[in-house]
Amino acid sequence: MKKLTGMIILSFAIALASCKKTNETASLPQNSDALSATTNVAAVAAAASTTVTTEAALKTAVANAVAGDIITISGTINLTSTLQCLKSGTSSAKINLTGGVLNCSGISSGWGVKVNGSYWNITNMTIKNAPDCGLVFQTGGYNYVYNVTTTANKDSGLQIYNASHHNSISYCTSTENYDVANGGENADGFACKLSAGAGNQFDHCTANHNSDDGWDLYGQPYTVTITNCTATNNGYGTNGDGNGFKLGSAGQTVPHTVTNCVSNYNIGAGYDGNGNTGHITTTGSTGTGNGISTLFYRIY
Repeated sequence: MKKLTGMIILSFAIALASCKKTNETASLPQNSDALSATTNVAAVAAAASTTVTTEAALKTAVANAVAGDIITISGTINLTSTLQCLKSGTSSAKINLTGGVLNCSGISSGWGVKVNGSYWNITNMTIKNAPDCGLVFQTGGYNYVYNVTTTANKDSGLQIYNASHHNSISYCTSTENYDVANGGENADGFACKLSAGAGNQFDHCTANHNSDDGWDLYGQPYTVTITNCTATNNGYGTNGDGNGFKLGSAGQTVPHTVTNCVSNYNIGAGYDGNGNTGHITTTGSTGTGNGISTLFYRIY
C-alpha cells in the first residue's frame, strides 16, 4: 500500500512539473530572444539556392530574393535591360549573387547592374559592356563585393553614390572602361563620388587602363578608406584626367585614407587631392612614372 501511494505522489509531481514548463513557455514575451531565434531559423529555412542560365530566370530570382538566397549565374547571360537588385537581406543572412558573366551590350541605355538594396554579397563574376556604369550602388548599404571584374563599360566600372553606405569592395578589378561620348572624361575604374554615404571601403582592388581616373572621390562628403589597391595606366581617354587616385574636390575638407597603395604610369598624378583640403592620409603608398612628377599632388 505504501509503495502504491508513493507511485501516485510521484506521478502527480511529474504532471505538475510538466504543466509549469508549458505555462512558462506560453508566457514568453513576443519580443523575446527565443522568439527572435525562431524567426531567424524560419527565414533561413525559406532561403533557396538557384542556378540560372537566362536573363528571365535571373531577373525572376533577383526580384523574388529573400535573406539567405544563393543565386548562381552559370555561363554568360546577355542582359537587355538593367538588372535591379532592390530586395534586402539581413546582417546574418545576406542575399548572394555569384558566378558567371553579365554581358550588358544588349542594354540600350543605363547601367548594367543597380543595387538599391542592402546586405548583398556579389562575388566571382564579370560585368561588361554596359552603355553606362557597370555596377552601381545607388542606395542601401552593408553590401560586399568580392572578385568582381568590371570591364569595357561606357562609364565607370563600379560606382557608389547617392547615400549608399558601408559597402566593402575587395579583390576586384576594373579595366578598359571608356565613355566614348565624352572623350573618356568620366569613366573611372572605381568611383565613390557625388554624395555617397559613410563607411565605404576598397581593399586589394586594381584599376587599370580606364579612360579617366583609377579611383575618383569627387564630391564625396564622407571618408573613404582605400587599402592595398593599385592604379596603373589610367587616363587614356582624350579628355581623361588620368589620376591614379583622385581624392576629393574643391571646397571639401574630407580626410580620406589611402594605405599601402601603388600608383604607376597614370597620365595625371599618382595621388591628387584635387582641391580637397582635408587631412588626407597616404601611409605606405608609393608610385612611379606618373604624368605629374609630384607623386602626392595637392595633398594636405
